[in-house]
Amino acid sequence: MGYTFTWDDIEQICRKLGMKRQGKTSVWKGIGPDGIKRTCIIHAKHKGNVGSGLIQKITTKELKFASVEEMYYFLKRK
Repeated sequence: MGYTFTWDDIEQICRKLGMKRQGKTSVWKGIGPDGIKRTCIIHAKHKGNVGSGLIQKITTKELKFASVEEMYYFLKRK
């Protein structure tokens, strides 16, 4: 199943992970409830869905989720 995310979704995930925007930049940093340090770059002015390749990179390398599916369910929880 294909999962789609917007930049607003990515920002919402960052907030749930306890990350904070660094000044007026596009960089979000923080340490999540699991103790893992994360850094993510969010291009909030872009509209529409984020491409699947970029979502894969954000999921595994920046937000440290095991899979896109896990990140999707994290977003939909609570």
